[in-house]
Amino acid sequence: MRRDSIALRLVLSSTLWIVATLAASGVLLVGLFQGHIERRFEHQLADHMEELVAAAEIGPDGAPILTWRPADPRFNRPLSGWAWTIQDDPRGAPLLQSESARGWTLRVPAADPLPPVRSVEAQGPDGRVLLVFERVIGLPRAPGPLLFRIAGPTSDIASDVWRFSGNTALVLGVLALFLIGLVGLQVTYGLRPLVRLREALGAIRAGRASHLPENFPAEVRPLARELNALMDYNHGLLDRARTQVGNLAHALKTPLAVLRNEAKHLDGDSGAVIRAHIAQASDDVERYLRKARIAGAANLLGVRADPVRVAADLKFTLEILHRERGLRIDLAVPPGLAVRVETEDLEEMLGNLMENASKWTNNKVRVAGRAAPRGRVVLTVEDDGPGIPADSRRAVLERGVRLDTRRGGTGLGLGIAHDIAALYGGALDLGGSPLGGLLAQLDLPAADS
Repeated sequence: MRRDSIALRLVLSSTLWIVATLAASGVLLVGLFQGHIERRFEHQLADHMEELVAAAEIGPDGAPILTWRPADPRFNRPLSGWAWTIQDDPRGAPLLQSESARGWTLRVPAADPLPPVRSVEAQGPDGRVLLVFERVIGLPRAPGPLLFRIAGPTSDIASDVWRFSGNTALVLGVLALFLIGLVGLQVTYGLRPLVRLREALGAIRAGRASHLPENFPAEVRPLARELNALMDYNHGLLDRARTQVGNLAHALKTPLAVLRNEAKHLDGDSGAVIRAHIAQASDDVERYLRKARIAGAANLLGVRADPVRVAADLKFTLEILHRERGLRIDLAVPPGLAVRVETEDLEEMLGNLMENASKWTNNKVRVAGRAAPRGRVVLTVEDDGPGIPADSRRAVLERGVRLDTRRGGTGLGLGIAHDIAALYGGALDLGGSPLGGLLAQLDLPAADS
């Protein structure tokens, strides 16, 4: 996912809420569990207290005795922190105590007067904190009330809470990863129509389709319809512009043709000047009308041309026209090569270059093509003719410039090819060919596959 993508924003925001919600839930669960464990611990001490009171009796000598010992084995384990005592004086020595209480003294904060029942923290063996449950009970035949104490280490509570916290964190962490994965799948599935829309636009740009499909979800379907309407509108504008350009060309060419014919009968310098300006006006009209027609199509979506087919058609035509000279045109354009140019404009560019090469060659013309880096296609046309001097190659790309007037032509072919390539973001370069003549190289944008 890119940093500026909608999908990343949705996943990050959902991840934030999932983590925050599960973290709050974990804290709440641990707090509830801790409260439950503390209450259960207190109830456990209270149960031991009831068992201890039930087992206590007053012997014949007036001292307390136990008819049975509490069953919990922790009361018999030395220094376990679990202990019970029975005493007649809160500050005195115990009359009876558990085996686990031997070797250390249970120090309980004093209270005056001593309440009948209380829970208080005290220090146990090894500095552990104990929770002590106390009850003052008067037994039959006892000379006075007796103080019963049951103690247990609070570290048991902490260890239970820590174990529960670890298990809870593990379960919630796995749940968070699962939910984040589901969010990723949901976002991917939810944004899939936008990916399809992008792919459909790519197909239109590559020339594989002319309109967007309308089988999108209800939220995206209006956008697809509006884009289709916009493309239809742009195509309509281009068609109308081309029609107007054609009408303008027809309206200008007829008067210029009449003037050219009439100027033929004018003698002297004036006639020569008029004929030169009429010829220049005709060239300018042809050049700029062609530019106007191409400029509308250069950025049109869906344009695509096949150099193999165009070059093969031109080869067939030119070899027929120059049959008496034994012209041979070799094609080395790989199949599958495509350029983002209208077919008519590619025919215009390659046609001018191949016609120029056929006119000046001895008998051999070679047309080649290859894919270049960064989405480019290079087409070359070369011949074995006299070529063009290096210092004159730039000049022949100017409008109407001819270095040799012995053969027919207007001198517009190379300039037209140069102008069309530039309007499509390409270039035409001239150089020397290994065959001995001119090498014309067209650099054009590649059509998406």
